[in-house]
Amino acid sequence: MNDRSTTAAVRRVSPVAPPLDAVAVPPAERATALDALARLTTAVGTHLANPDLFHRPRWRRQIHPGRTAGIASEHLPRLLAAAAENRTAVGLLAVHSVRAELLEHPGHRLCFTPEALAELHRMLVAGDPNITQPGGFRRGVSTVTWRDGEKFTIATAPGSELRDRIAYWHHWGTHTTAHPLDAAALAMAGLLTIHPFPDGNGRTARLLAQCDLVGARLLPGLLLDLEAWAERHHVEHDSALVAAADGELTGWGSLFARAVTETALHRTATVNAYGAVLDTAIARVADDPAAMVALTHLRAAPAVSADSLRDVLPYDPRPPLDRLRTAGLLTDHPRLPGALIHPRLLELLDAPYEPDAGAP
Repeated sequence: MNDRSTTAAVRRVSPVAPPLDAVAVPPAERATALDALARLTTAVGTHLANPDLFHRPRWRRQIHPGRTAGIASEHLPRLLAAAAENRTAVGLLAVHSVRAELLEHPGHRLCFTPEALAELHRMLVAGDPNITQPGGFRRGVSTVTWRDGEKFTIATAPGSELRDRIAYWHHWGTHTTAHPLDAAALAMAGLLTIHPFPDGNGRTARLLAQCDLVGARLLPGLLLDLEAWAERHHVEHDSALVAAADGELTGWGSLFARAVTETALHRTATVNAYGAVLDTAIARVADDPAAMVALTHLRAAPAVSADSLRDVLPYDPRPPLDRLRTAGLLTDHPRLPGALIHPRLLELLDAPYEPDAGAP
């Protein structure tokens, strides 16, 4: 849903506030989603040393001309790229905090406190040229306009009502007995329908949904491209969310399970393709241990460089990197000065969710 300042809203969206034992995902769809997540977990364990490797900077396709009108056209791409890098870094910080909490409180369902939620939002939107208001909880009435022109107003008023709703959202998140997949779906719907921020509610809720799945040990890292899925299915997404606000939770749960399933299967195919390309490259240099070490580094990092290898090779890493470059197995990374990458691996890392493209 896209925030806009308007007084022509015709419907009120109430916050999703389900009971602690709520069920949202139909059993068959839950089983399908869990199977997809299990396949992805297996693929990551087989091919990657870093489960967050595919959490990549993504440029947001939508640009608000009114908000970026004062920015010179030659500077806008740089600002958008920096904002994408920032969102990636903040996402990694969020999931690392979830893992740290799991170590400290094993067996507990984790949920960001209201204070941590507001700070996470501030960091996520920092430097985004599309967002002119400061991060943190909104201080005004929120209205939403769909792309077809239909208008809605968020029922939760700013101030004490908003703080109370977020407090209940946190209480529900730490006390729910719902299945972890249902809990992730409903926590996401709850946050979206409270709409606590002036902008960036969607990206915050989708990041937290993945963190919920990581916290429940259903997902090894930030691997699902829910942003691209929601963009492609925005009509279904928004309609199911409004229905959930009216108490129809199953439609939202079904849609969430579908998003998880489709993005998990797509990512599984991508990770398997990544592993196959890397295995083939490593096999080509089986008689060169230093080159094998350099290529193996790409299971954990998006690029390799002499500096990144100095702690893992007992000698100068530049000769093996030169040999790999000469063999066509490494090339200059287009965005990271001094770094090298296998050209096919870069393509796989950068590929967004494309449901019609088939397996990579």
